[in-house]
Amino acid sequence: MHTPPPTARPLRRRGLLVASAAGLAAAAAAACSEEEPPPAEDDGGAGAAEETPSESPSPEPPREITITHVGDTMPGSYPNQMASDEGASFFSGVKDSLSGDVIIANLEGAFSTLEFDKCGGGQCTYFRLPAEYAQVFADAGFDVLNQANNHGWDAGPDGATETQDAIREAGMEVCGIKGEVCLVETESGLTVGLVGFAPYTFYTDNRDLDAVAALVASAKEQADIVIATAHLGAEGTDHRHVPEGVENYLGEDRGDTRAFARTCVDNGADLVFGHGPHVLRGMEFYNGKLIAYSLGNFGGGQNLFATDGPLGRSAVLSITVREDGTIVAGQALATRMDGAGYPQLDGDNGAFDDLNELAADFGDAGVTVADDGALNLPSV
Repeated sequence: MHTPPPTARPLRRRGLLVASAAGLAAAAAAACSEEEPPPAEDDGGAGAAEETPSESPSPEPPREITITHVGDTMPGSYPNQMASDEGASFFSGVKDSLSGDVIIANLEGAFSTLEFDKCGGGQCTYFRLPAEYAQVFADAGFDVLNQANNHGWDAGPDGATETQDAIREAGMEVCGIKGEVCLVETESGLTVGLVGFAPYTFYTDNRDLDAVAALVASAKEQADIVIATAHLGAEGTDHRHVPEGVENYLGEDRGDTRAFARTCVDNGADLVFGHGPHVLRGMEFYNGKLIAYSLGNFGGGQNLFATDGPLGRSAVLSITVREDGTIVAGQALATRMDGAGYPQLDGDNGAFDDLNELAADFGDAGVTVADDGALNLPSV
């Protein structure tokens, strides 16, 4: 993380009376005087009644932090879909609107150009970029990139390691490494633990609910706030709704999306963010925690992702939580990809309409969005 390490909070002043130097000198002189002070008169305890105890200090207010997450993001792909400016302008349309104590993106690809056959000779799509592109994300203000998705190993296991190295060398952290908790220290002194999942065995597999529960619980032991981020579900405009039960796509078992997300919450996750369907999905308020099932396509540079209709719309979610995990406020920022796949602010707020429609998937527990982007959390 490229913010300075947390500094010790100043000690709160307590109700102590401190004498001045002159006062101490006068007191010393009086003590050395030959003249005895007159004996105190017995007032029957009335004087004692007038004394008031010093006030105890006010308790510290609970600390709060804001977590911001965006969806699927990749500035281009090597060798045929490369930006002419090496990605320098990729985030220009949204950079000033990205804020929070921890800002997270799903990195939909690898920071490596190593060749790798991930489909055993079959036809596959690969998203790869040189390692220098990690700096594009760091310069835009991102703190953590998630690697756990179906393109994170597009350059193979060695490329996955190169990706992790590139992210860290750019001053960010990486989550989604199998069995690992990514820890981020915030300026408030709170520690955020992030865990990433995807339906593949080279990550912590979201289909293995026992493994999911164990990793989230481990994060809870190490961090104040726990964030789960996961590549979930089937893809495309026919899969905007979150179904009950297991999802399958192109012959892949992608797991029970609802069961996974609720398992995360049940074992200590304070927020759950999904991505992968390339469209927005609804949000659920479950046991006092927010589950955002898909954030959609944030940006796919050089037309990496389709931009038609719901495929081009996304939302940046910023959630403020107290140190005990209680949600203080939530805000959605509507974005959409332009003709080149670059993220831009959407003045029409199309994402809000999507999210409000899709909230019906969860009945009374569905989370809607007000006209100003504020999240309406149900009292369920």
